[in-house]
Amino acid sequence: MMKQIIPPEQLVATARQWVADGYCYPVVHTAVDYEEWLELIYILRHQEDPRREDRIASVRLESANLCIASLTPWIPGLNFQEREVYDLFGVIYIGHPDLRRLLLPEGFQGHPLRKHYTQVDGDIL
Repeated sequence: MMKQIIPPEQLVATARQWVADGYCYPVVHTAVDYEEWLELIYILRHQEDPRREDRIASVRLESANLCIASLTPWIPGLNFQEREVYDLFGVIYIGHPDLRRLLLPEGFQGHPLRKHYTQVDGDIL
């Protein structure tokens, strides 16, 4: 499998092409924190023929601007995965229909999978 590197501004157009090609089953969506930047990783499977090779894509976001278009309008199965990445890494998905914490309680301060996160006494993880 080959990883496709996508500029953030081309993510929606690329995702729409994936859907047109039948790749609309999200296997994984996650992030990796490299301190100065975050890598968003998408792995999509072909909906009708899962034996086809998965599509793997990577998008790099600078840590100073963790905003990107939500793909949930085109790939609804990403709804909870985008919410999880928001919750744990702080990525803001523009256009997400229900962007709120998924795993941590409302009011929780910070995003615990970021390298710069410091646990505050009393935080329960």
